[in-house]
Amino acid sequence: MSKLERMVERVRFFTRLSAFLVFLLLSMATLGLVRIIEFCSRQRIDRTVLVNGYSAGLCRLLGMRIQTRGLVMEGPALRVCNHVSWTDIPILAAGLPLRFLAKREVASWPIIGWIAREIGTIFVQRGAGDSGKVRQTLVSALEGGSSVVVFPEGTTTTGASVKRFHPHMLGAAIEAKCPVQAITIAYHRDGQRDWLVPFTGDDDFVAHLCRLLKKPAVRMDVLYHPPVTVSASDNPADLAQLFHQQVSQGLVTLREEHEPAGARRTSLNHKEDAAEPG
Repeated sequence: MSKLERMVERVRFFTRLSAFLVFLLLSMATLGLVRIIEFCSRQRIDRTVLVNGYSAGLCRLLGMRIQTRGLVMEGPALRVCNHVSWTDIPILAAGLPLRFLAKREVASWPIIGWIAREIGTIFVQRGAGDSGKVRQTLVSALEGGSSVVVFPEGTTTTGASVKRFHPHMLGAAIEAKCPVQAITIAYHRDGQRDWLVPFTGDDDFVAHLCRLLKKPAVRMDVLYHPPVTVSASDNPADLAQLFHQQVSQGLVTLREEHEPAGARRTSLNHKEDAAEPG
C-alpha cells in the first residue's frame, strides 16, 4: 500500500469513526427520549420508523451499498436468512419492520447491546436448552403481528456457502400459522466475494468495526424469495431443507451476477471454505 493510499485510508477511518460516534449518541438520545415518553404516558411507542431510519443511516456510515431483488412480503412473517456478519441486521432492518433473534452476548456489547434491547431484539442463550422457550417467544411475536428474522445456520459464515438450516425455529411458523419468506444475502467488493465483512470465529467486534470503517464501500445484495404458506401438517425438517435450497440457489444466482466463472470456481474451492462443515 502506497503512502497516499495509507493517508486516504486514515482520513476515511477517522471521518467515518467520528460520524459513527455521533450517530450512536443521537440514537441513544432518541431512544432514551422515547423511553421517557413511554414512562410518562404509560403507552409503548412504535419504534418502526426510528429503527428503519437509523438502520439505513448506519449502513451508509459503514459504506454498505444495498441492492435488493424480489418482492418483500407484507404483513407478519417468519424470515429465514443466511448469516455472514452482524452487519446483516441493520441492512435487513433498513427496509423492513423486523425483530431479530440474536445471541445473548450481543446484549452486553457497548452501546450496540442497549440499542438492540430497545428495538425489541429477542436474545438467545446458546446451549442453554431453552429452545422451547425461544420457540414460544417467536410464536407470541408472530401471533402479535411482528415479523421476525432468524438465522437457521446458528452461526455466521464466510458467505461462500450456506450451512445446514436447523429446523426447530421453523416450528414457530407452523404453530403461529404464519408464512415464511427466505432471504439470501451476499457481500461483494470489486466484483468478487468480500472477505472483510464476514464476522466469524473469535473475531472482536471493535476490531472488526474499525476494519470496515477503513475500507471503501462494499455492495450488499439482498434477494427476497417467494413466501411459502405453511400448515399444521408440515414437517419442520422438510421446511428447513426447502428454505436451505432456496437460499443456496439464491447465493449461486447472486454470485453469477458478479463473478466470472473462473473466479467463482476459485472462490468456492478456497481452502478456508473447505473447513466449513455442511
